[in-house]
Amino acid sequence: MYHALYRKYRPKTFGDVFGQDAITTALRNQVERGHIGHAYIFTGTRGTGKTTCAKIFAKAVNCLSPRAGEPCGECEICRGLEEGSILDVVEIDAASNTGIDDIRALREEAVYTPTNCRYKVYIIDEVHMLSNSAFNALLKIMEEPPAHVIFILATTEIQKVPATVLSRCQRYDFGRIPQPVIQKRLEMVAEKEGIELEPAAAELIAQLADGALRDGLSILDTCASAQQTVDEALVRRMAGVTDRGYLFDLSRALQAKDASGAIQLVAALREKSIDMKRLCEELIAHYRTVMLVGIGADELGVSLSAEDRQRYKELAKEIPLAKAVGGMRALGDCLDRMSRGTDPRIELELTLFALCGAGAEEIAPARAASQPAQPQSRPVQTAPAQPQAAPQPHPVQQPQQGGTTPAQQVQPCGFWQAVIELAREKDPMVHGFLVGSNGYLQGNRVLVDGSELFLNFMKTNQDSARRLKDLIEQASGHRYAIGPYRRPQAAQPTQSKAEETLRQLQQAGVPVEYR
Repeated sequence: MYHALYRKYRPKTFGDVFGQDAITTALRNQVERGHIGHAYIFTGTRGTGKTTCAKIFAKAVNCLSPRAGEPCGECEICRGLEEGSILDVVEIDAASNTGIDDIRALREEAVYTPTNCRYKVYIIDEVHMLSNSAFNALLKIMEEPPAHVIFILATTEIQKVPATVLSRCQRYDFGRIPQPVIQKRLEMVAEKEGIELEPAAAELIAQLADGALRDGLSILDTCASAQQTVDEALVRRMAGVTDRGYLFDLSRALQAKDASGAIQLVAALREKSIDMKRLCEELIAHYRTVMLVGIGADELGVSLSAEDRQRYKELAKEIPLAKAVGGMRALGDCLDRMSRGTDPRIELELTLFALCGAGAEEIAPARAASQPAQPQSRPVQTAPAQPQAAPQPHPVQQPQQGGTTPAQQVQPCGFWQAVIELAREKDPMVHGFLVGSNGYLQGNRVLVDGSELFLNFMKTNQDSARRLKDLIEQASGHRYAIGPYRRPQAAQPTQSKAEETLRQLQQAGVPVEYR
């Protein structure tokens, strides 16, 4: 059976891991000195070695004869873990096991000592996908873990992991792998596989990988399946990457204020099925590169071939820095309008036309001038010198609840607490929103008096709204529609009682002094 290159060449020891030297050294030292923690969290973008290092660490702490902190790869434990015959290292996909029941099962299993190994290791991938209740259940065992258990959590979105969990873990941040390191690894793999990989092709693949070695190996695998010799043209064709010369042509047309030429270029690109939003994003990145090259900071977050770097240096001499910055801002606003459902092609054409008709630095003032003027506030009228008769009070009309007619009376929902209790058992996420809320009946509807966050969540998440209706039906035996409850605003009196008394005294001739 054929194995993909990224699987076939997955590192077996810390020494085989590329681009994460500081992390692999720290983990190797812990194993060598016997200073093993009970919980670790590995964070970073995809393809940077988080899961790979977790598996190597799990082998190293259980290896019968480790060598300088590395697993030997020859003992029965190393071979068993590699083949999958030893089950003391458990890998869990949190994206598929998000619920509290899955973590409860983990807690029940963790108390038992390992069968073959010294440590029972749980590797939880994409841990940020766990629900709040599952995190709470995991936190309980992480507070007082058994001596034989090690947790290794891996995530690409560290900001979604609760601080209470983070504070109990040793954190390791996996950075993007540098382009030269990826290129070197690709050339090594190509040599072992007998693939003729041209240097320009290796450089382009490393650039497209964007710091993820796994992505680079996958692109090489795809190209090698087409032909044995992998050149730059093949990489562009197989990866769906075209020559970016059209970005230079567009920016030069904008600099020359050639609106007709810029619009024609957009039309030609659209005929080639290039997405307008993607083109807008590419133009923003293009102007960013022009800006960075123009200020001599092109090494900061820009992956360029030697040829492209020279082209950008020449373009930066033609386009002023203010024009590049203004172009980024104008195109960023264009991308924002595209996301609201406006026709992407029209929005892009209008933005390019504006960039041609005025300097990029003039776009923001022009846009501000085109906004409709805000109505000016009316001047406050001074009160008349002579006291006026008090106005007769008018009956205050109660606002409508949830968009229904005033004829339908609102009354407290007697079974609302039962709905909350059902949610606690069957849907912890909905229960979290319902805590502290109240329910009201209005005809055939249940109006929920909850936070604005909850109301917006129900409005945009149809599945949760349907589950809430099911919970209401189970608690009441009747199928209700749901809606928001709007609290009636209390009518503000025109004058307070004290002010009315003072006015009457003033009318009677009593001198009144206001402080």
